Amino acid sequence: MNYGILISYIVAGFLMITILTITYNVTYSNQEVTTTLTKSNHTQAVKDIIMHDIPKIGYQKKSVLSTIFSKADSNEISFYSNIDDQGSVELVTWKYTNTPAPGSKNPNDRILERSVNGDVTEITNGVTHFKINYYDTYGSDTPLPTPISGSNYDDIVQIEVEMELQSEYELSYDINDPGDYVSTSWRKRFSPVNLRPNN
Repeated sequence: MNYGILISYIVAGFLMITILTITYNVTYSNQEVTTTLTKSNHTQAVKDIIMHDIPKIGYQKKSVLSTIFSKADSNEISFYSNIDDQGSVELVTWKYTNTPAPGSKNPNDRILERSVNGDVTEITNGVTHFKINYYDTYGSDTPLPTPISGSNYDDIVQIEVEMELQSEYELSYDINDPGDYVSTSWRKRFSPVNLRPNN
């Protein structure tokens, strides 16, 4: 028996296993990074729309609306605003529904809706948590209980939006790994100028 050849085969086997392991690790890492970047981009897109809408609550050019809110709940906010700064005042609604997002394998993924005068846009890119908090004092740590009744709409001076997006599929390192959803979260508190107490 030629021990030199046998040792060469053993060393080559170890090298092959090492190379395959490194390749798999790099592939998994690349997939994780790509998925994370995709979720970050999706989050940014939704954030941009929210950051356009919420500060304009109650807005009308050169005046403040007498009726600002139509609904204020933890998963839905409906308010009046001349949101596009053109023409008449619109009713703008953000609602986190119980409807599963189509095509998603993530059971927590539900549809977030934005509507303007009943024209609905469905956001189906992995929103797994969407909550709205309302405050009657600037900087308060205690949100108002929801849903807020119409007689208490004037108490709202700040609005906080919490949102989490997750991947539509699980990333698993190997067949025995239960897998995890890649997630990204965002939270922001707004102080719309038309909700100031002196208005």
